[in-house]
Amino acid sequence: MPTLLGNALPAVLTSCHPHTGTIQRIERATGGNVSHVFRVTGSHGNAIIKIRTNRFARIPALRTDPALIADERRALEVYAAASPGHFPRILGFHREAHAMVLSDVFPDGLNYHEHLDQRSATAAEMSRLGAALRTIHHATRQIRTQIRSQGDVWFREHTFDFCLRAGEHKALDAACEEMAAQPHQQLILGDLAPKNLSLATGVALCDLDNVHHGWPLYDVGYFLAHLLIHHLHQPRHLHTLVPALLTGYHGTDLPDEAQERLMARVSAGVVLYRLASTTVPYPLAQPPSLTRRYHDRIRELLDTAPFTVRDLVHAATPSEARA
Repeated sequence: MPTLLGNALPAVLTSCHPHTGTIQRIERATGGNVSHVFRVTGSHGNAIIKIRTNRFARIPALRTDPALIADERRALEVYAAASPGHFPRILGFHREAHAMVLSDVFPDGLNYHEHLDQRSATAAEMSRLGAALRTIHHATRQIRTQIRSQGDVWFREHTFDFCLRAGEHKALDAACEEMAAQPHQQLILGDLAPKNLSLATGVALCDLDNVHHGWPLYDVGYFLAHLLIHHLHQPRHLHTLVPALLTGYHGTDLPDEAQERLMARVSAGVVLYRLASTTVPYPLAQPPSLTRRYHDRIRELLDTAPFTVRDLVHAATPSEARA
């Protein structure tokens, strides 16, 4: 961390002191692909230091603008004000160092991805997450603050390019066009992945580096894709987990058939992105034989679109179990 912060290190640590007390340990945390993330442990609490440089932390071959950490700061301020209790608090911001100090929203020190590497999700967790996401979307639906320095429309298309269009399938290209044409566009999280989530106590979300204005069901479909691929070795659980997530989010306000099928295509595209991308590898504690099989089945569904969320769940079930 001293190499990353240089002369700014004392000022950044000073931002931590009121929340950590005497600093006892600084260690690299499991973070996202873009920023370097450290957990600061002190005598009476923890804090998180997030540092952005001109290259992705986990993929140094990719260049980025470190000043874009200010976009995430803007997103955190907006979301924390609209839906308090679900996001980290900003404890310090150091513009010249491209660094931010945040409260630690992982009380057990593990993100949800790490939990899913050890166990299955529970229906109660999925119901809680769905309800929280619905609350967050409702609280931010009228906010028109532009988060992205490059412009929200540009960023939305950028997201489509690296996530969905990368699947190189006409059904995913069409899904991008349909989402862009949806009449209701609002703030969405853009990267609701298990690594950015804590369900230890309540629901807490971090890493708002992909927040932009878009179609709200994109967030639902995005997480749904991760739920599917983390349970390929235990697909029977999906028959309770997926309905719990969707019922928690939708309640009785169900989407129409066209929107449900569009969300299913989004999930399919994200599945391909996670299972096939060589640019942004996704560590997954699943047997490669299962991920390859599911990848191929998803492409088959896209070839024969339209399909539903139920079809995505069905595709995760071994052929012998479906017979």
